[in-house]
Amino acid sequence: MDELNVITDAVRDEGGKWLELSDRVAAVKTAAEQLHLDVSAFFIGDANALIHSMAYRDFHSFLVDILGGAVTEFEQIGGALRRIADEYDRADKIISLDLNKIYSA
Repeated sequence: MDELNVITDAVRDEGGKWLELSDRVAAVKTAAEQLHLDVSAFFIGDANALIHSMAYRDFHSFLVDILGGAVTEFEQIGGALRRIADEYDRADKIISLDLNKIYSA
């Protein structure tokens, strides 16, 4: 069986990228939350201003929810990658210690 080598620093770096992405999306979410338009913004001479306003409000709410979900998910991915790297390192230390006991006897 081929030996498996995991470069845990690279896994941690990837986790950091996801955490940074989470922070960047959080800033976009915060900005998007501030975007509000009154019904009058949709008045273009017809009676559909209320309908357009409701569609905007529904889409705005949907978009803010999606961005909030991305912040959470990206943070979880980043944390999971760092924990994976930690577990690989921990397992490697255990295996290394066991082999040293065997070969030193």
